[in-house]
Amino acid sequence: MNFLKHLNKIEIFTFFVFASIILSGCGKEKVKKDFVARVNNSYLTKEQLSSLMAGYSGKNFYREEVIRNWINQELLYQEAVKNGILKERNFISLLDNSKKELAISLFLEKHFNDEKPSYDSKEVEDYYSQHQNDFAVFYNTYYLNIADFNNENKAIKFRTLLFDSDWEKALNVFKADSSINNVRYEVLLNDYQIQPVSIQRIVSQLNPQEVSIVINYQPGHYVVVQKLQTFNKGTVPPYNVIKSEVEKRFVAKMKNDFLQSYIKDIYTNNDIEVKN
Repeated sequence: MNFLKHLNKIEIFTFFVFASIILSGCGKEKVKKDFVARVNNSYLTKEQLSSLMAGYSGKNFYREEVIRNWINQELLYQEAVKNGILKERNFISLLDNSKKELAISLFLEKHFNDEKPSYDSKEVEDYYSQHQNDFAVFYNTYYLNIADFNNENKAIKFRTLLFDSDWEKALNVFKADSSINNVRYEVLLNDYQIQPVSIQRIVSQLNPQEVSIVINYQPGHYVVVQKLQTFNKGTVPPYNVIKSEVEKRFVAKMKNDFLQSYIKDIYTNNDIEVKN
């Protein structure tokens, strides 16, 4: 049994639970005055959009993509309801199983947090040293800074500033500027994660520390990319680049070890029977 699997179940099931809350139509009068999208009688409010955006954290989704995903999901859900899917035995069975898995996941997460073992950065770094091969990249991977603007002139100005300062200082000039769509700082992205392909091609040709031209890949999006470093397929990025990923895996291992130990303890307190 894998603790990570249970945590993933939380994310998946919570997403659908949240969707059902949206579909409930509570406070429609208030919703109608303050919504960002609507599909028939179902509304997506600004507050709900913020929660969805938080759920997509780290997945490089833009606001328009999140809204489009919500609309697509809502359209399909309403079609499923019209076709009686919610009353089918298979759906009810899957829902019951999902509820059971969610209860287990929440219980384990709560129990782990209550008994949470402490660790320090030295332990995480040691874990990286002992398992370096596990962190080798499977694709050509780039360590990048990315800024997406909705105004071409602002993007050009930002790029110009980069030549006289560094990324953080240049970005600080635009800190409260409404022209910024999205900023990603020191992100590690594989070939396939860089979309569209036109941006990926430009990134692959940049030298370390080089700044791209302003890339207008679609209306209202003017991107400036700085490639900090390239890691070819099979190489292991240095610890400082993937520190957060190393810590994530280290904690996952701690949780899995905790789970195995906990299951072993409760075996003796329960009546278990297995028939051939």
